[in-house]
Amino acid sequence: MLWYKAWLDTWARFVVSLLGITGLVSYVVFHNEQSALSYARMDYYYASFHGTHSLLCILWVMAVTLLIMGGLLREKAAGVSAFTLALPVSRTRLMRVRILVGLGQAMTLVMVPWAAMMLVGGLTGKIPPLSQAGFHIVLLASGGLVFFAIALLVSSLVEGEYTAPIISFGTMIGLAIATGDPSVRAYSPWDFIIGGSYWDRHSSLLVGPLPWLPIAVWIAIAIALIVVAVTAIEKREF
Repeated sequence: MLWYKAWLDTWARFVVSLLGITGLVSYVVFHNEQSALSYARMDYYYASFHGTHSLLCILWVMAVTLLIMGGLLREKAAGVSAFTLALPVSRTRLMRVRILVGLGQAMTLVMVPWAAMMLVGGLTGKIPPLSQAGFHIVLLASGGLVFFAIALLVSSLVEGEYTAPIISFGTMIGLAIATGDPSVRAYSPWDFIIGGSYWDRHSSLLVGPLPWLPIAVWIAIAIALIVVAVTAIEKREF
């Protein structure tokens, strides 16, 4: 029942996000490849996919932020939290189900748009190696967990239908501005999910092995924020 309830709370936003993001990035890839000149080199196509991935990152963060909004605080603001709290389950389990459903949806919003991009690219022109697609996907799926966790934490601390997403978006924009300087770009989750530090301008490919240490660091930060969010809900008075 908890899984079904979590799905019902988010399915409309998820489906709209999935169709919208997939359709938009597919169109961008199609348009870029149709606009390619006959003598365009492979780096043009690679750059097209990398640029579209950057767009996907922005859309993904926006979609995940909206998906993870809600939960007990939103229900409290709407006056219906008593029903959920009356269920014979702990708040920790309620949060765990909500988080796992959200993670599943978030990862789907990474994989499906990239699969569509590769399919459209394969039908209309040239595509990057599968290893490049995998590189981009891993960066977004791992580093993006930080944005997922920020949205979850805000929704666990702030009530209101619109206040929580506004604060969450504001936090993420502030984070982008604060880490936009080249001297601190290595600490930017935005730069990480886009792959800016690994993109070679000459080949238009991400170069080097997968950055396992930064991946582990971003995942650890996300886990810490998620733990704080769950603890906040456990101690909150309803």
